[in-house]
Amino acid sequence: MGKSKLIPIINYKKCVACRSCIQSCPFSCLDATKIGIDKFNKAFPELDESRNCTGCGICEKNCPIGIITMQEI
Repeated sequence: MGKSKLIPIINYKKCVACRSCIQSCPFSCLDATKIGIDKFNKAFPELDESRNCTGCGICEKNCPIGIITMQEI
């Protein structure tokens, strides 16, 4: 049986688009590309699946409001 992979899941209803997760990712797997989900058209973090997230959880640990969770895919 193969090893499961973890990826960050962002709660966009609570995200404030501070970009702490983007800045803390050692593999640059998150980008501010999710736009148009609030009335201010802020750019929210989104996982770039082409960059092979390792599931390290650093983004989750560095989120100041705790709205990122690592989930198995």
